[in-house]
Amino acid sequence: MRRTLSGLLVGLFGFTAAAAYGSGATTNAVAMQRIAQDRQMAPKPNYAWTHPYCLRYRSAHPDLLILGDSIFDGWSGYLLHVFPGALVDARVGRQFASAIPIYQKLRAYPGVRAIGTVVVELGTNGPVTSEQVDQFLRLVGPRRRVVFIVPEVPRPWGPEVQDLYASLPQAYPNVRLVYWNRIASLPDGRENGAYFWGDEVHPNWQGIRALVGGL
Repeated sequence: MRRTLSGLLVGLFGFTAAAAYGSGATTNAVAMQRIAQDRQMAPKPNYAWTHPYCLRYRSAHPDLLILGDSIFDGWSGYLLHVFPGALVDARVGRQFASAIPIYQKLRAYPGVRAIGTVVVELGTNGPVTSEQVDQFLRLVGPRRRVVFIVPEVPRPWGPEVQDLYASLPQAYPNVRLVYWNRIASLPDGRENGAYFWGDEVHPNWQGIRALVGGL
């Protein structure tokens, strides 16, 4: 039987699109609090997603795959506003290692295999190794453009992830970078507090516009 994008939610995750939009357990209270704040700040409440996981798309023929963590989960509605052809797969607490099995499952669908650009917004929740990145990029293949968002995260692993991502374009010609860590910094190098909620990780409405603008 031919696999279609409309069956992706059922085939991979065991629920329908309607159920995905109407249910979801809170697994990260901090992230959910930020999302509630996002909804109050955003010009349209549906720019912010109120569940700890999303697999969202508007087009039956997406041209962009976005893999992310709570940052893009919470703002997935805004991502779809800016990129209506995107397929957004994001989850609270997600680490980079998850990108490998997720992409393996998603590419079973012809509509996903046809996507030529993949955006990776991961690295906020834990370390990333060069072996993990290499495995992921080999899986995606050299013909697809892969955009890594260099994270701004005040955590012990943050500088290592930033350095690793910064080195990727030299080794992988199909990789380009969006330096969120630079976009989100003041001229003196300090994090721009106007872009974040109090946790210094999750961007507010002003911050997400700056981040998405970098794409």
